[in-house]
Amino acid sequence: MAQDFDFYQKREGCRNLVLFVHGFTGDSKKTWTNANGTAFPELLLADETISDNFDVASYNYFTELLNLFADTKEKARRIRDLIRRRTHKKERNLDIDELSKNLSSHLRFSLEQYDNIYVIAHSMGGLITKSLIKNDLNLNSHTKVKLFISLAVPHQGASSAVLGSIISSNLQISNLNPVEQFITELNQSWVYLDSKPITKYFYGGYDNIVTKYSAVAIDKIEKDIVSVAEDHTTICKPENNQAIVYLSVLKFIKEQFKNEELSDIGFQKLNDSDGSDLDNELFVLKLIVANIEEDTQDNAKELYYNAEFVRKLFNSRHDKEKLERLFVNIRQLYKDSYDKYLADNSVNSGILLSEVHTKITEQDSLLLKSLIPSLQNFHKKGMLHQMANDSTCDIWWCKDKSIDKVK
Repeated sequence: MAQDFDFYQKREGCRNLVLFVHGFTGDSKKTWTNANGTAFPELLLADETISDNFDVASYNYFTELLNLFADTKEKARRIRDLIRRRTHKKERNLDIDELSKNLSSHLRFSLEQYDNIYVIAHSMGGLITKSLIKNDLNLNSHTKVKLFISLAVPHQGASSAVLGSIISSNLQISNLNPVEQFITELNQSWVYLDSKPITKYFYGGYDNIVTKYSAVAIDKIEKDIVSVAEDHTTICKPENNQAIVYLSVLKFIKEQFKNEELSDIGFQKLNDSDGSDLDNELFVLKLIVANIEEDTQDNAKELYYNAEFVRKLFNSRHDKEKLERLFVNIRQLYKDSYDKYLADNSVNSGILLSEVHTKITEQDSLLLKSLIPSLQNFHKKGMLHQMANDSTCDIWWCKDKSIDKVK
């Protein structure tokens, strides 16, 4: 495994791995190292969240431009292995699909200890990662890759590959050709994949190899796209911890790590003292006014408590924007049901509340699909009661919009 991975930090029992995957003709060190001799993985490890919670490694695989270069490199390696008395294997350029299957084998066996893998991939390395994710989800409905940072990846192919194919029979160059079958089939599969990991697309404003158009995959879901003033080579070599690539990648890793924490925690149950602390909250008083059953009130308290936990965990400006979109859509679901309640005397307050909860469950993966993937439908139901707890939000469960009789 040593020749396939360079570990910058490796600890027994760590479940989280940041894995760097280089691109065409790159390698596991030079691709990520800036002019000052500092590697991207080293910059990340200077952050306490990364060093405390992640192992960090870069993946290495064989990739050469011309078969002539590959043969020359092969001869040098053969002599070296003979001198060191090592078993020699003759390496050659493999196509992207085969490289992705090799990496998948490593994730299954060499990297078995890791449950959550965050991939930072440059150029062709992103196509290897994308193919790996596609194969994992199609075969197992699951992938260990939880975050995919796509740095100048030619999702729509690279036009330079067309020229390269004229001078070389390299399978990797053929795979990068935008008119070849590999790119087309991979894109078609990617669009319809369910449960894809969170993906962030970076493109370089000075990149003449992978255009802005090619650096963003075709998808049916909302995409997060980051523009940086870099070229194809510098986009993966941040100069320091103030570089936009470094700052944004670090932020995305931390955001996803919060998602993993929330998934691990699951549904939070209220104890008696916490439940009684909520008795005077506005959303509870509104339930009492509407004569909502006590058991249903207790459920609402737990939902509210879980939503408050999320509010504290996801408190950045970007997080708040994503949550605000959810609040708007949840409120509209409520308004539709409340209008029905006003028009139909057979609908009581209990049915109204139940109907809104049901709608939230039904729309969990549709209208209420969130860029915060670890949000569950019980968090979204709790957000309904958070709005009811806000005096500026018109959320009620009866026609009498007054709490005077319970004061």
